[in-house]
Amino acid sequence: MVMRINPNQQAIWRTPYEMQLGVGPDSVVLPNLTNAQERMIAALYNGIADQQLPLVTKQLGLSAKETNELLGSLNKVLLNESPAKAPKQRLSEDFVAGAFAEIIRASLLHSVDGQAVLLGRTQRSIHLDHLGRAGVQVAVALAAAGVGHIISHDEGKVEKADLGPTGFPTQLLGQNRIDALRSLLAASPNQTLVSTGKKLQTNKLQKIDCAVLISQQVIDPRRYSTWINRDVPHVAVTFAADEVWVSPMIIPGQSACLFCLEKMKTQSNPSWPVIATQLLTSNKRFDDVSSQFFSAGIVVQKILSRLDKVSGFELAEENLSGYSLHLKTGLVQEFKWPKHEACHCS
Repeated sequence: MVMRINPNQQAIWRTPYEMQLGVGPDSVVLPNLTNAQERMIAALYNGIADQQLPLVTKQLGLSAKETNELLGSLNKVLLNESPAKAPKQRLSEDFVAGAFAEIIRASLLHSVDGQAVLLGRTQRSIHLDHLGRAGVQVAVALAAAGVGHIISHDEGKVEKADLGPTGFPTQLLGQNRIDALRSLLAASPNQTLVSTGKKLQTNKLQKIDCAVLISQQVIDPRRYSTWINRDVPHVAVTFAADEVWVSPMIIPGQSACLFCLEKMKTQSNPSWPVIATQLLTSNKRFDDVSSQFFSAGIVVQKILSRLDKVSGFELAEENLSGYSLHLKTGLVQEFKWPKHEACHCS
């Protein structure tokens, strides 16, 4: 094993004798640093093999006690060994150059080599049920973050409403949306495969790591019942007249489901089923640019957290809340709902 300070934890001098490693809640402050300790820290940024540690510390003039105390202080900023078996696939140089921030973020989140985290993502698959502008934003972000496989059952063609800076370019108008997404991703370095769900066998669909549901105002229950029945984690995005909201990551059999939410809405407003039925058939769209980017950021963060956990890279605490953005006030609210006693998931 090699002990190494995470190279993405920046070394900052607070005073001529006091160093800070990292920025934020996991930062480490080292007061009254000696020259030997400073050289030890420099060596740890390069990496020291276990068997070489006694020799290195002896050469630096550090006692065993001083070494252990220093290593104990540095525990938060040391790299851990990757828990996942490295796949044979490698990240291309072009992709790595463009994914520098992704690699750094993954490394800081999980205290491991960031490229190992992105390699784990190359083995993961996500289902997007709609490839309109909001779906394109999520797909592009997932490809940028290293996700290996995007699947969709969207058999529609690119319409004028799908065009624009946040959607498809004009030259893809009229193409099948799945083919258009392939063309869009092919224009930049990434390793993401795009497939139609129609050609996948049922057992392959059950192995999808996460599904994303995107809707205007109301989600058709048939869309999320599919993923509940397949035990596939899913997250929902709803663009409403006054807000956009992103659900918590829904884990079938563990967390409250979207059926629970609907039953709670009906309980508080008996007219909700009648209202929802009418909204379901409306052709109004509320996926404005602010709503698109807000929801895409939240959705991608939730998906990557779930995918990294499946690959063995767990966060200290997984976020299981949903978020809404009220467009008139700019207020962002956190929300969740309990399991409903009348729902079969309870």
